[in-house]
Amino acid sequence: MTEMPQPMDEDSWRGIIEALENLLPYYERTNIVNTWFLLPLWRRELSGRVARDDSVLEIGSGPGGLAVLLKARRVVCLDPSREMLAYARNKLDGGRYRFASALAERLPFADAAFDSVLCSFSFRDFMDKPLAFSEMLRVLKPGGKLHILELLRPDPGWRRAFMDAWIDKAVPVIARMLVPRDAMAAWGVNPYSSFGMTYRAMSPIGEYVSMAAEAGFEDIRYRFLGLKSVFHLQGARPRTTS
Repeated sequence: MTEMPQPMDEDSWRGIIEALENLLPYYERTNIVNTWFLLPLWRRELSGRVARDDSVLEIGSGPGGLAVLLKARRVVCLDPSREMLAYARNKLDGGRYRFASALAERLPFADAAFDSVLCSFSFRDFMDKPLAFSEMLRVLKPGGKLHILELLRPDPGWRRAFMDAWIDKAVPVIARMLVPRDAMAAWGVNPYSSFGMTYRAMSPIGEYVSMAAEAGFEDIRYRFLGLKSVFHLQGARPRTTS
């Protein structure tokens, strides 16, 4: 029988946010290793999609690993965690950056405020993905671009077997290796042990393509990266409305 992805409830979501906060300041080093050292490459490629004169919104910006690479004239880092934003403020220099604590489902910005919206490994933590798509479309200017980089559970087969084992077994072990022992002891529970839930809650890529189309995006495309376990989805807000 095929496993059906289960939506995330609010308590589970809050647990994920707490786990992410516990990882500071070890967040970057563990994520780089957990992505087979490909995360910097994927981030550089994504940052190259943004023009220098763009106004950019990054949703789920975390400690600023992607934002620091963006050359745009204005970058708004949005994250539900105030601790993440405080950490990012210390990392990101210059007046180009702004910070906002909010949810993707309730973006605190005017219509048509941004040229680009980026989500780098934060989309799977959205509780209401169809609503988030609608909100992202709303804040994009006509012709503005959406880019989502995210983990995906592969179709049944050897790729899924490998990724399930990697997420469930290898990732928590890597965290124990890279995080100081006293920090691990203070946590009590390995933060990465809970991330398998968000991984398994992801639907097939076709569902997200449909959500984007239903929200009103056009020119929707995607490609797979890394064992078909990571995808880059992009779309655009129509330049004109019918």
